[in-house]
Amino acid sequence: YYAPHKGDSSGQLKAEALLSVTPPPQMPSTMEAGTIEGYCVGEPWNQQAVFMEIGVPVITDYEIWKNNPEKVFGVSQQWADENPNTHIALVKALIRAAHWLDAENNANRPEAVEILSQSYYVGADYDVIANSMTGTFEYEKGDKREIPDFNVFFRYNATYPYYSDAIWYLTQMRRWGQIPEAKSDSWYTDMAKKVYRPDIYQIAAKELIEEGKLAVTDFPDFTSETGFKPAQNEFIDGIEFDGTAPNAYLEKFAIGLKGEEQVD
Repeated sequence: YYAPHKGDSSGQLKAEALLSVTPPPQMPSTMEAGTIEGYCVGEPWNQQAVFMEIGVPVITDYEIWKNNPEKVFGVSQQWADENPNTHIALVKALIRAAHWLDAENNANRPEAVEILSQSYYVGADYDVIANSMTGTFEYEKGDKREIPDFNVFFRYNATYPYYSDAIWYLTQMRRWGQIPEAKSDSWYTDMAKKVYRPDIYQIAAKELIEEGKLAVTDFPDFTSETGFKPAQNEFIDGIEFDGTAPNAYLEKFAIGLKGEEQVD
């Protein structure tokens, strides 16, 4: 736990493992050297460990939470206020790139892998990046499985900034003590709305539709979109999450902070 209210902000209260930070490209070599015993990272660095035969992935995030939210593009409020047109243009570019990556059953992925494998981008070997980017995943040498949705960039409305995604992250920050005090449900929603901006996304999407770059059917129905996904239960623990009721969600866990109490 993090326990700043108890004078401990180390994140090591009652810890059984020490978590440290290592740049992702250095993780395989750091583990090979014996400095760390394992790591949690995005691709292609899990597949790099398989190729190097120094480790195996235990589980993928897709198996922990199906279609879970992942990376975000974020800017400061000041930059957004000073560069509104550039901001919209960047969001439009990201939407188009995501759509291109998922188009035609991932037909563009090999070209994307070719680009990413260059030294000034990801820099890992083509085969290592392709192992997950092209719809497969190798758990250990020879155990390669078809997982077409391992990497999703656009389908299932993956690019849409749902408030409920932000609220889930906030519940975890509360659960483990990074948010030291109990918060109301409305606080979670208010915080999410300060950061996740579907209004900006919708401006970018509508411009792309008007320009003929994408179709209306490529996006959620903006006239009825609330910013909250339906309650989700496709988690490894089977516990349902409803973004409109974050405190009720926290109450379902046997371990973690909830209200003013710590359960252990």
